[in-house]
Amino acid sequence: MVNPLFMEIRKLVADLASTLILGKHKDAASLAMSLSEKSKALAQELQVNNSK
Repeated sequence: MVNPLFMEIRKLVADLASTLILGKHKDAASLAMSLSEKSKALAQELQVNNSK
C-alpha cells in the first residue's frame, strides 16, 4: 500500500509545481489539500508497518 501512495504523492507534487508555475493559485490550493491528505495517509501507513 505504501508504494501506490508514494506514487500518488509524487504525481501530486509534480502537478502542484506546474500549477504554481502557471499561476493557477486556486487550483494549486486544492492540489495542496490533496497532497496533505495523501501525505498523512502515507505517514499512517508507514507507522502501522513499523509497529508490526
